[in-house]
Amino acid sequence: MSSNNQVSTKNVIKFAGAYVACAIGSGFATGQEIMQFFSGHGIMSIAGTIITTLVFSWVGGMFMKHGYEQRMEEPSEIMRFYFGPKLARFFEIAFQIFLYGVYVIMIAGAGATLSEYFGLNPVIGRVGMAALAFLTVILGLSKLTDILGSLGTVLIVFALGVGFYSFATHAGDLASVNTFLAGADVTKTQGGWLWSSILYPGFNAIVVIILTCSMGRMANSSKEAFRGGFLGGILFGLAIIIMNLGILANLPAVFDKQVPTLVLADRINPIFGIIFSVIICCGIYTTTVPMLWGVVRHFASDGSKKFVLIAAGLTALGLVLGMTSFKTLINIIYPISGYAGVILFGFIAYREYGFKHQIGKRQLSAAERELPAA
Repeated sequence: MSSNNQVSTKNVIKFAGAYVACAIGSGFATGQEIMQFFSGHGIMSIAGTIITTLVFSWVGGMFMKHGYEQRMEEPSEIMRFYFGPKLARFFEIAFQIFLYGVYVIMIAGAGATLSEYFGLNPVIGRVGMAALAFLTVILGLSKLTDILGSLGTVLIVFALGVGFYSFATHAGDLASVNTFLAGADVTKTQGGWLWSSILYPGFNAIVVIILTCSMGRMANSSKEAFRGGFLGGILFGLAIIIMNLGILANLPAVFDKQVPTLVLADRINPIFGIIFSVIICCGIYTTTVPMLWGVVRHFASDGSKKFVLIAAGLTALGLVLGMTSFKTLINIIYPISGYAGVILFGFIAYREYGFKHQIGKRQLSAAERELPAA
């Protein structure tokens, strides 16, 4: 591992964009995640989005930093680094199940988006997204990082634009949010706004861990890797804050919709609604791809015949499972994944702070034993 402190601003931005693109997905781009984890909990969700941003930034920085420092040959080795050899296998299997669950949600989200706005049969969106993801995955990680890094920037710009405009034009309606929620049947996560703000980055950590740590290996230095992940967390957190404000200010119009952000975009201008529907599909694509790649890469090396065959099989299975309701899938799979992510946070903190502290203490004790008696 190189000890230099070389930092390329271009690389930092590329890593940040790829991190955002991987996390943003259909749940965020459609507004369904934001509705269930934040907006459905009322005004206090604003504080929740700030907490989420802080956690996201730290997690992104740690993943890329540790990915650079460990230089793992296999992506799954990050599990052994965080959990140790005894627990690694259990969490490795659990995380792969969660990743594949997110992939299924992305497929369902593609169908919901095209169906709700264009009135198309949901199967069209599901088949199209599955096929596109499969073709991208077999290109390999280096090409994947370039694609995701570019799309991540576009997604953030559009998401911020829709959210900010929707908030600015209806900011006065924030005062009535809690009153409206008292009588509305809103699908949301259990446990209140504070717990939701922790669960949200928790399940996203499961989503991005393999790809983000793998990207960290490509950095020029530990500092560059950390900054890329940290910046990605800040950008994604900013998008969450703005999107939540936009949904809160327009809650009566979007609370029962499968794709709330499309309603927001359409209220700006119908033409913009069409454009944003394409942007949402891009958001779905940027999470569908790394989810499928992460699971397949666990079983086979990039580019191998086995890799292609497994990718094809999992793509077909995902199409079948993705026929379930998009909103229902999010409400079941994401919170469960969030609990696993919170456990992961504890192990990350121990590896970065507690573990190094213990090593330092052992080294100090050894040095003290070598000192001559006074």
